[in-house]
Amino acid sequence: MSRPEGGGAASPTFRTRPTRRQLLGGAAVVGGALVAGPLVRQARAADRIPLKVMSWEQFQPGEKEGWNALFKKFNESQSKYTVDWTGWPASQYVSNVVIQAQAGGIDADVLMAMPDLAAQVIRKFKLAEPLDDVVSALGITPSAGHAFLTVDGKLYGLSAIDVNFALVYNKALFGKAGLKPATTPEEWIDTTAKLTKRPEQFGIALTNVIADSGEWWFQLQNFCLPFDGKWAEGKTPLANSPEVVKGLELWKSLYEAGVPQGTAQSAIMKLAADGRVAQAFGVNPTVVVLRATNPAIYPDLLSAPPPWPSRRSLDRIHPLIALKGANSEGAKEFIKFAMTPDVMADLMITNLYVMPPYDLAAKSEKFKQFLADKPWITGFNEAKQVSPIDVMGDFAFVDDQFGRIIMQNFQSALRPGGSVKAAMDAAQKQLEQLATRI
Repeated sequence: MSRPEGGGAASPTFRTRPTRRQLLGGAAVVGGALVAGPLVRQARAADRIPLKVMSWEQFQPGEKEGWNALFKKFNESQSKYTVDWTGWPASQYVSNVVIQAQAGGIDADVLMAMPDLAAQVIRKFKLAEPLDDVVSALGITPSAGHAFLTVDGKLYGLSAIDVNFALVYNKALFGKAGLKPATTPEEWIDTTAKLTKRPEQFGIALTNVIADSGEWWFQLQNFCLPFDGKWAEGKTPLANSPEVVKGLELWKSLYEAGVPQGTAQSAIMKLAADGRVAQAFGVNPTVVVLRATNPAIYPDLLSAPPPWPSRRSLDRIHPLIALKGANSEGAKEFIKFAMTPDVMADLMITNLYVMPPYDLAAKSEKFKQFLADKPWITGFNEAKQVSPIDVMGDFAFVDDQFGRIIMQNFQSALRPGGSVKAAMDAAQKQLEQLATRI
């Protein structure tokens, strides 16, 4: 399952060119009067204040269509502003935005950001405008995952895309085995073992090869939560704390009990789509990927909350942020439009987003109906949202480097006789060195 996230040269801003028909139809005479055609309307649009939205979404197949439709609606609704894209693909995005921020400003009016980038823009670079007036005007209640976007009681971002983790499972395989989703770590290991019949069937899909390091850390990062741990507190890493070690020992037990070991993530997901993997610990788009790979599997997919007492799972909110500058009011106007219930509902329905940024089902009947035939979202809704920022301390700003150190050392614990504690002791020393460079 690939995440919607991620330096390189800046891409050009994308603008819609007039078609040949529009060029030929710049004006028409009707009843003796000259009627403005598309070119005249474009001239009027040129008099409006242009706003730039910096994002990676314009490069995302399956998602850019919904966003382009939202942009079109905004432009058609406006007499004061127009909006267009700027940015880079996800793999280049964070580093390029940070370079601009370090130079003193971001060349955009609205920024879409991954969680760690949002935290930097809001807390470190202080380039964001508060959005409390937008929330009040719309009468909405942002989801709990927005907590990390709040500083001194003011909210500085509103979610555009939200993905959290839960247990996706194949109800047909569970029913055949007479099992139900686990609710404790011990049950989870036992259930995974019972659902494993190598090589025909595997109990669980967990990313487990360093070639898929981004995906592996994306998932593994959750495993400080089963025993209420954190990866860091401020600049103090906690990689070898008892809570984190126990969480990684749980992961190792699942790995030994039922993971397709040494298998690329893409191949694991194909096994799951073929009905040969009983569970996957992943984000809600996992279901979309499985359905796209094999539509026949879709009716068998359900979800359950994380199988540990707190039910806490990482929630990756990707907010829209109004940047400080001459066009900050226009930026807020665009975010307000995007967050309008039926506009947001149309975006989520088109792009198959199921985690709303606020109490959207209560505000939009069309979104409520959209969710009604999706029983597989239950576990995601029951999971207790925790931001990665809350478990990473100051290392949230060097999240990828932190993750690489954990995974490189954790590999040694997966060998026969390997020790998780010894692996994390080694990682702890390297992370303490990393702390000096934050």
